[in-house]
Amino acid sequence: MSTRSLGCKSRGLTSGELRTDLFLTNSRQVQNCTNSTIFGLLCTLADNRLNPTAQGRRQAAESLPGFVMKRHQLLARSDCDRFLGSLEQLQVAKDLIQSEEPEKARMAIILLHSLADGLMFSAAIGAFEHDSFYAKILPPKYLASERSKVLRYFDEKVTFCREKLKLLSIADATIFKIINFYRNAAYHRDTHNPRVVLPIARIAFRSTLRLFRQGIIKGDGFIRSSMEGLTRAQAASVKGFCKVDRLIDYDKASKEAVQLLGKGVRVRLRQVQSAFLDDVKARLARLKRMEKESLYCESRKQFDELLKKAAFELKGIEENLFSEIRQLRYRILGKAPGGKPSREEYLGAEERYEKGLKRGFKSFRTDINAATIDHIERKILSLRKTTSLEGTLSEYFAIDKRLVEVEVLALHAERRIDQAIQASIDLERGK
Repeated sequence: MSTRSLGCKSRGLTSGELRTDLFLTNSRQVQNCTNSTIFGLLCTLADNRLNPTAQGRRQAAESLPGFVMKRHQLLARSDCDRFLGSLEQLQVAKDLIQSEEPEKARMAIILLHSLADGLMFSAAIGAFEHDSFYAKILPPKYLASERSKVLRYFDEKVTFCREKLKLLSIADATIFKIINFYRNAAYHRDTHNPRVVLPIARIAFRSTLRLFRQGIIKGDGFIRSSMEGLTRAQAASVKGFCKVDRLIDYDKASKEAVQLLGKGVRVRLRQVQSAFLDDVKARLARLKRMEKESLYCESRKQFDELLKKAAFELKGIEENLFSEIRQLRYRILGKAPGGKPSREEYLGAEERYEKGLKRGFKSFRTDINAATIDHIERKILSLRKTTSLEGTLSEYFAIDKRLVEVEVLALHAERRIDQAIQASIDLERGK
């Protein structure tokens, strides 16, 4: 295999839009090929029995003037830049995890999610570029709508890399989809559970390591590159992860780097299970204390009623029913056209609101009640019996989502009760 010398001076990351534009630009170059070139390409494919190997694809690509199928050109970053950049991000994530601090573990999850997204984007756009190249002579494998979804959505990338590219195992695909949920909570809502964020970060780290390694093994772009184009700092960084001389053999280098990075970030099933179980038990105990001490419920029926009221309010039904009264109040204050309403008009609106509220609440249904807590307690047994990391994470994920739904309603009901108590105290004080 010939050695390719790549310019490795860092040019910085490009946006997803720029990368997609580069992809489309190179696709149009294929459409502009001459008929004689296409005929030659057909002959090449025929020689490869219409099922070209990686070597056959490169031969076909090289037969097209001005069109070189190198993924680093599509992404505007060299193989060396992306290889070294991935290793440095993994090192930073490892340092954050080894700090054993929940806040830093949260940052590690965000960083690992970003890296995994970039690795899968690179793999997907490489596959789409190959497909576009051959679309002139063979039916395309991927529709435009599928390409758009994969390049845009994280979960779609996971599914594509698992089912089409075989870069991910079923276990890692499951883990990444769950990690995506926790990353969104950590990044967009600035929330995380300090009891479980560290084991989740460790699981994410190991899965991202495997994705990085598989991307090197199965990717068409990574072969070898010269060390000559590297700055002194880049060369030192590469040598910190793997043994290299004048050439970087990405297969060998990635294997060494993954082994080095994996040291010190172990994921033990029993420890993960223990952390998840402790978290679920602590949160259930808190809910039961709230039920008696701050929600003042003496029976399951009262608890169910409070959760239903909270769900009804958060659904926004009462807010919609109140809109007529709100407009009348705006008119009273001169903040809306129509003049001041009459007393009869206002009282009629209040009566309609009260009747609508009673009808709406009576017909409203929620599946979150005291029985939900009983169900979660039974699920603890399933969590304890899991025999794999992805199974443990999946069970915890299902329990956690349901538990959060109960917690949101219970906390809303608690705030409403506190507000009512404070309003009563203020009235007694004459405020």
